[in-house]
Amino acid sequence: MVLYPRRLQRLGTTTLVVSLPKQWVAERRLRPGDIVYIEVNGDSLQIHSREVVQEPTSVTINADEVEKPEVLARIVASCFLQGYDIVRVVSNSGFTGTQIQEILATVESLPGFEVVEQTARQIVLQAIIDPTKFKIEAVIRRLNVLVTSMLGVAIDSLVRGVSEKAGDVINTGKKLEELYSLAVRQLILALRNPSLAHAIGIDMPIAVLGYRLVAKALEEAGRHAISLAKESLHIRHKGAPTKKEIVDRLVSLADDVQSILTNSVNAFLTLDLKMINTILDSLQGMLDNIETTERELIEEISDAELSLSLRVSLMHFSAILESVRIIAEVALNKFVRMDTSVVEVAPPT
Repeated sequence: MVLYPRRLQRLGTTTLVVSLPKQWVAERRLRPGDIVYIEVNGDSLQIHSREVVQEPTSVTINADEVEKPEVLARIVASCFLQGYDIVRVVSNSGFTGTQIQEILATVESLPGFEVVEQTARQIVLQAIIDPTKFKIEAVIRRLNVLVTSMLGVAIDSLVRGVSEKAGDVINTGKKLEELYSLAVRQLILALRNPSLAHAIGIDMPIAVLGYRLVAKALEEAGRHAISLAKESLHIRHKGAPTKKEIVDRLVSLADDVQSILTNSVNAFLTLDLKMINTILDSLQGMLDNIETTERELIEEISDAELSLSLRVSLMHFSAILESVRIIAEVALNKFVRMDTSVVEVAPPT
């Protein structure tokens, strides 16, 4: 890499210009009036002498080298997440029925990933979504709405006796997986393509880590909502707790968990410092309440199986609060990277 120091020059009243290296201009046969393309990458710029066209990226998977069909399916999914546009799966000996089933089932769970060719020895998959159409904050918001909705229905099933809706939460797991996969793919593509990063709302590479942690925390919270819904089906056959004080406490805890999860994502997206710290301050008290409620369940419910199911449900509440903690901590880390009245970020020297 060759560095060319240049001094900024003022042109008119508002425009700053910088000269291009003479050798670089000559090698590319550029003349006055020619168009160059400037690519923004955080604090740096790249100047291209011709328009940058992102060629489709492709990868080939040799199925004959993969022993288990489920492992083959995982590799296919990982190739999608890594941002490959075209994935070819080949087999000189021919695919088994189980391999085909695993691959097709995986494709169904990945958004905008389609089978464009299928023969006895080759399956070609292609990503047909335009990554520039999905802002990362919009994907995170959609994940948040989905997960809080799942949690709300799971809570109704668990402590309010609306168990007939539990199946809806379980079936929503596919949509949860799709949105999470889309978020991961977008973030990896942003690291590989700086111009795409700008288009989807990533201002610097370090931001990718924060969004990745938040997306994973929401996905984990969604998984716990599914587990809560399944537990509610078990409880339905054992008889719900009848003591009003316990029911009221479970309802209050559940509503608080749902509310703080929503608030944590809003705090991350808005960088509301007061909200971030309110969430972090509230977590320990909520965990203490869960622990107290668990002790009450042991003392007040004589049915051992019902008591165990409710205590398992409380464990899922605690796990969701750990997701909240991660989101709030990422929000605080993001806040201190911003230049605000609270934190003044000094320019590098």
